[in-house]
Amino acid sequence: MKIDIDSILSKKIKFYKKLNKEERNELWDLLSNYEKYSINLKYQKKIGFGIDKFTLNELGIRKIDLSSYKNLKVWDKEQYTYQKKHGQTHLDETYKLYLFGDWCRFIENKKLIYGEIFSVHSYIFDKVTQKLSKFENGLFPHTTKFKFIKNKKKTKHPLSGKSEYMYSMKSKTKAYGREKDLEQFQKLRREFEHNVLAPKIKKYILKNMKKSTYRIVQTKETFDNFHQFLFSDNKALKHCRFETFLDDFNALKRDDRELKKIEKKFFNYSKEYLMKKINSDTQTKGVR
Repeated sequence: MKIDIDSILSKKIKFYKKLNKEERNELWDLLSNYEKYSINLKYQKKIGFGIDKFTLNELGIRKIDLSSYKNLKVWDKEQYTYQKKHGQTHLDETYKLYLFGDWCRFIENKKLIYGEIFSVHSYIFDKVTQKLSKFENGLFPHTTKFKFIKNKKKTKHPLSGKSEYMYSMKSKTKAYGREKDLEQFQKLRREFEHNVLAPKIKKYILKNMKKSTYRIVQTKETFDNFHQFLFSDNKALKHCRFETFLDDFNALKRDDRELKKIEKKFFNYSKEYLMKKINSDTQTKGVR
């Protein structure tokens, strides 16, 4: 018997089989978060792999046989090769570590865990750039309004394949008379983050954090939880298997407070770099 969400709902709701696809989607939206969680938990028990009932849940991902991978390093390198083949330009010339963020689910202590497998360097980069965004707003207070505009001509939808009217988004930013200064700073920040900050963080992590994992948990834990599972390098990935994911991961797990120190280090470095650049550019313009 095929096990899926529909088969579980058919047992719980007598009239479910009579509903069409659109009606089933509407019914799912009407369920409470806890009801959805309970159904997903039951489903996970049926389809999960290994002792933790583990699955990868990327949208649109091809069906993956997790038992075919010796360890997570083999799987990660395959993801890198696939992305490089399809033209991703942000990747290293040779494989070092990919882990760009993959959604997963598994069961821990009878609870369904929603998670993300991520690299330490990408996690630190995200945290630092979020702080830089707030720093930017402190230097140049501004507000941005977004507006969705319906296109005049129909185009083919990339997922459904149907011809339909698509929407484009336009934005307008007000910086109280400092729009040009803000625009210049934003350009500087983007170039710095991409060309300097990202590779610098990655190099530091790969050099100084060997064979380590970190687990980031929401401050307020609920039944509808989300955890991030971070890996420092290939040695950590090689140690971990899908079949025994949690045991392998926990064997290398370190205190996530270590990450706060690294985040602070690179945020302070970023502020200093950007402010020096701004002051240098200002002085150069003054000389001219």
